[in-house]
Amino acid sequence: MERWKKLPYMMNFQEAGQPKPGALVLAEMTGLGHKLPLLITQKYGRGRTAVFATGGEWRWQMLQPVQDMSHELFWRQLLRWLVSDTPTRVVTSITRPVLYDDGRVHLRAEVRDTTFLPTSDAQVQARIGGPNGGAQSVDLHPDSLEQGVYSADWDAGHAGSYVAEITATRGQQELGRDVITFRREDGVAENFHLEQNRDLLEKLSSQTGGKYYRPDQVSRLGEDISYSDAGITVRETKDLWDMPIVFFLALLLCCSEWVLRRRWGVV
Repeated sequence: MERWKKLPYMMNFQEAGQPKPGALVLAEMTGLGHKLPLLITQKYGRGRTAVFATGGEWRWQMLQPVQDMSHELFWRQLLRWLVSDTPTRVVTSITRPVLYDDGRVHLRAEVRDTTFLPTSDAQVQARIGGPNGGAQSVDLHPDSLEQGVYSADWDAGHAGSYVAEITATRGQQELGRDVITFRREDGVAENFHLEQNRDLLEKLSSQTGGKYYRPDQVSRLGEDISYSDAGITVRETKDLWDMPIVFFLALLLCCSEWVLRRRWGVV
């Protein structure tokens, strides 16, 4: 903000109109007796747009010392921001980057032509390299419901890291390529299928000091819990004077002493 205040005034401005819904006004200027948007940005599709409503920023270059880089820095950062998240012509994704005990992976690629329009007449192939050093080629087929989307299912047979390079071509012309990585890990999670994994449950219960119960053994659960060595012990400390039984015992002793004294004629 301080750097903005030190810059020379701009020579002119353009009235950009009212910002659209979703637009973000980053800077304003005073003109025609009221404030007007100067620098406006907005997302458009999968890209970004920006409006700098002036042509007089040349004063930042001409009226500043030679070593001052404010003009160059502004345009460099603005252009870098505009294109930083621009997608390439081939964008690949998978459902899960880590495959737990299951090697099935769904490859999905969005392909665009040289004009960055979705195309469904390309040849898309994935070259997948595995942990054993070998490589396998997989063809991705176009989606019948979504234009420009290609997909294929593949199975990673061994645990380890995999690298998939997806290439899209149209005839002899290469439209683009993308690289994605994933890995398979075995023995780290339970297989979440419809059937019960009894072996795993019995192993977990034995290692954690618990017990596995079948449906016909549920009736023993209450009895086993009451005699279980596992659990949490809570120690509660109470003052003697705050316990009713102690109060009644003290009162009983006093009454007994008074009765005995009466019998003996002491009182």
